[in-house]
Amino acid sequence: MAAKSVVSPANISAIDEICQERVIHVEHVAAIRHNGLPVDDALRIATLFSVLSDPTRLQVMHALLSSPTGELCVCDLAAGLGRDDTTISHQLRVLRQQKVVTMRKVGRVVYYRLVDEHIRHLLRMGIDHTAEGQISGSAVDREVAQ
Repeated sequence: MAAKSVVSPANISAIDEICQERVIHVEHVAAIRHNGLPVDDALRIATLFSVLSDPTRLQVMHALLSSPTGELCVCDLAAGLGRDDTTISHQLRVLRQQKVVTMRKVGRVVYYRLVDEHIRHLLRMGIDHTAEGQISGSAVDREVAQ
């Protein structure tokens, strides 16, 4: 009896990931060309995801998302996250430059909030996705591989 071939990331070569034919589904190619994401849009989205790739920024965003008022001042964020004001201010500046958070100043206190529901939804989706064990390298993936 022949042994079953098991496909795993370890035994997939680069050639296995490339079609051996040039075009199989002409209608799919036409749809991609017609509906494709323009390069400028792709760059803006990539920049947004790049900004979201920093763990400290994600912790700041999560704190803002979880705040009962939807906003927090820099000093409360820093104290709550166990970081110094300078670190948190820097991360908030990056988030503000990319239009992820907005700020308002009351006297000497600066309050930040997530800019809109799109950002809140994106963060919630990321949290839900990782909680389900969908990220490669997660504990669930390691269990399945064993």
